[in-house]
Amino acid sequence: MNETKKWGYIYDEKLNMYVPNLPRQKKFAKVLLILSIISFVAVLIQIYFFDKSSYEKISFLAYTSVMVFLFLALYLVLKINIHLIEKRLEEVKGLKLSKELEIKALKNKRFFVYIMIWILLIVIFVSHPNIPKQFSTRYFFYLIFAIGAFIYNFYKYFKEFKNNKYSLIIIGKTIKIYYENDEKEVITTDNISYVRFYAIVLGRGRRDRNPTLQIFDSEEKILVEMTIKPIDYHSLKKYFEKYNVRIDNQYKEF
Repeated sequence: MNETKKWGYIYDEKLNMYVPNLPRQKKFAKVLLILSIISFVAVLIQIYFFDKSSYEKISFLAYTSVMVFLFLALYLVLKINIHLIEKRLEEVKGLKLSKELEIKALKNKRFFVYIMIWILLIVIFVSHPNIPKQFSTRYFFYLIFAIGAFIYNFYKYFKEFKNNKYSLIIIGKTIKIYYENDEKEVITTDNISYVRFYAIVLGRGRRDRNPTLQIFDSEEKILVEMTIKPIDYHSLKKYFEKYNVRIDNQYKEF
């Protein structure tokens, strides 16, 4: 287990990973519920002694009413989050490692969306004759920057698009790697240097919620890179742990 401890998480020995500290979250949810009840009682008392001529009482009543809805909303959001996490943890804990696994890459549509956006921008540029006429040296540098950004992102998204076509068939210690249903490589766990799980960076501090798998051979060459389902991540994690394959786990589902 090579994960570092984070605040708000506890170590689950069965899953061999850090999971959200649900007991602490449940205690905090109770505090929010108590605060919402106290605020609601305060609102009822203020309504009973309400004086329309007092600006202070009107303002305090409005403030207390907002606090009731705020505490209640936070409580409901937290309870829903706790329920979803508990359901997910039960699903992961109940996961049984079968003798044969079939892992398929998730279909990623970001490449097509990216191309469509650029086609739309080019159409807008061409369809407005005033834009080329106003083109100056300053805009020339902007164009160079835009072309560079296009090439970089095109390569990144096209790589993701190609990785969509991978799949794995795992039987015992043997892993068969397929590309477009054609067998590309066969490797055993004994010849794997390590595997890596990570989340693709989407920009602005956001990461893909689905994990990406990389498998490295004995020479540390990438044999396959593919984005998979979170449930497949847990199956593969159990599988590689069973055969003592080193795991570089950079993916955090919770």
